[in-house]
Amino acid sequence: MFRTSHILTAAAAAALLLAAAPQAYAQGPSLTAAQAMAAARAVQAYAKKEGSDPSTVVLDRDGNIVLELKGNNSAPHNLGLAQRKAFTANMFKMKSIEWRDATKPGTQRANERETPNAIPLGGGVPIMIGNEVVGAVGVSGTRGGQEGDTAGAQAGADAAAALVQRLQAQARAQN
Repeated sequence: MFRTSHILTAAAAAALLLAAAPQAYAQGPSLTAAQAMAAARAVQAYAKKEGSDPSTVVLDRDGNIVLELKGNNSAPHNLGLAQRKAFTANMFKMKSIEWRDATKPGTQRANERETPNAIPLGGGVPIMIGNEVVGAVGVSGTRGGQEGDTAGAQAGADAAAALVQRLQAQARAQN
């Protein structure tokens, strides 16, 4: 009886794991280098129009750096700021400029500013596929300040998301 109970418990656990597997798989793989390059190219295209050469960092959903690009004439601190902006957008699942405003001193969320590596500056944008964050783009050093950095990062996030969606559609069409 005792052994049968353990076997049934193990079978139930295995069934739960198998049922959960498609959901975990549905999240998809991590952001690829090609998707990060699409983001960087879009940031560079945005920056070229405004006459700047910012630093760009692209993170995957786990916060790992997929791409890091220092602008040719950017200030030495821009690369570190771009990484922290991307981290902030990825961690809090929102644009870093929106998080900056939501965590102002005196607000209920102000203590979030104590999160290591988070920075209350615009220029970080999550890469969204539907309602899911698959990574983030951080930009620092545009001529438009935090708003310009955010616009550049948005262009990058949109380009990366479009490539992810195009590749997902191709994979579905092949199946």
